[in-house]
Amino acid sequence: DLSPESRALQSEKIRVHLDEWTHWQEAVAACVFSPMATEPDILTPWPEEKKLLFPRVDGECLRLHHVEVRTQLRSGAFSLLEPESNLPEVKAIADVILVPGMAFDLCGKRLGRGGGYYDRLLTQFEGVRVGICFEEQMVTDVPSEAHDLGVQFLITPAGIFPCGGQNTPSDSVE
Repeated sequence: DLSPESRALQSEKIRVHLDEWTHWQEAVAACVFSPMATEPDILTPWPEEKKLLFPRVDGECLRLHHVEVRTQLRSGAFSLLEPESNLPEVKAIADVILVPGMAFDLCGKRLGRGGGYYDRLLTQFEGVRVGICFEEQMVTDVPSEAHDLGVQFLITPAGIFPCGGQNTPSDSVE
């Protein structure tokens, strides 16, 4: 229920935390996402200093593509901006993956939208897993199953939070 103005302001605060974070500063390649209307937009301004990998829905999977400029994104599945289908697919090799969700808890558990797209992608990913959300999306406990893979950090307008739990390695904020 955030107004567009509030969403933009809170997204900007998240982006400031992200830009100041050591993991992001040191990352050469980052897997990012085009936000739904209810999710933070961390792509404004465009992070030009990074190799950006964007997901594209292909059946039940997310395929990653290197996107150099915003104009290489087109409306795709779920009306989200996705890489043009003619861009070469790349492996899930990046230093950081930014993960959207409907809700997160401080153990790093994530509630997705039910398709399992990110659950399948995260099993292939070896970099730092970061949940990006508004504070209204943080809850006490997210139900999870054995196959769910959580995030190691959460970034909200209030700051960066390391997550603990059985399926998320502990890391420092730096």
